Amino acid sequence: MKKKIFGEVFGSALLVFFGPALVVMGGYNDLLGPSLGWGISLAVLVYAFGPLSGAHFNPAVTVMMFLTKQMKAAETLIYIVSQLVGGLIGGLFLVLTYKAYLKGAGLSWATEVAKNNLNSTVFPNISAGLAFLVEVVLTTVLLVVVLVLNNDKTKVYNLQAPIAIGLTIAILVFAAGNLTGASMNPVRSLFPALFAGGMAMDDLWVYLTAPFVGSIFGALIDRYILRD
Repeated sequence: MKKKIFGEVFGSALLVFFGPALVVMGGYNDLLGPSLGWGISLAVLVYAFGPLSGAHFNPAVTVMMFLTKQMKAAETLIYIVSQLVGGLIGGLFLVLTYKAYLKGAGLSWATEVAKNNLNSTVFPNISAGLAFLVEVVLTTVLLVVVLVLNNDKTKVYNLQAPIAIGLTIAILVFAAGNLTGASMNPVRSLFPALFAGGMAMDDLWVYLTAPFVGSIFGALIDRYILRD
């Protein structure tokens, strides 16, 4: 179990750091760079930590694994706590490095974070209800890909699974990044929002609930479609 805990803590920390860092310190003005960055980062992390923990890094994935009876309740709880701890570590490291970056560039933390929200997931252009629906759909798509790749009949493609998941993330971020930020992960949204404050906290509930609805849909698809 210690290897699984290590994998989820360290992997979640790197995910929460890498994704927002490449956006706030990369100076991108479009979605191409961030979408590729998120996708490649996740693919590398899955390759690195998949053999240890299965590389969930996402409570929605873990809950879906529990609902599909691939994990027991105690292990599910341990995974989620590990992901939260990792997210906190990654968020703290993001703040530490970004403050140093801004100081070196002669920029103000308050001014810059007001602009980029530490790459928190926000939806200034659509309603909360539509944002919730978008996040449910995105998470369901991601989880169905995970389920297909974990199916007994497709495990022959395990070596390519991290690439498939990374490409899925890249496509979803590119498609919906301007709508909701394409979170699909409560941990990914929670800690940048906590450290950024302001607008990032206003509708955080969307990102803390919608992915778990996606978990339920994923479990239903697994039970009534993929099992056959």
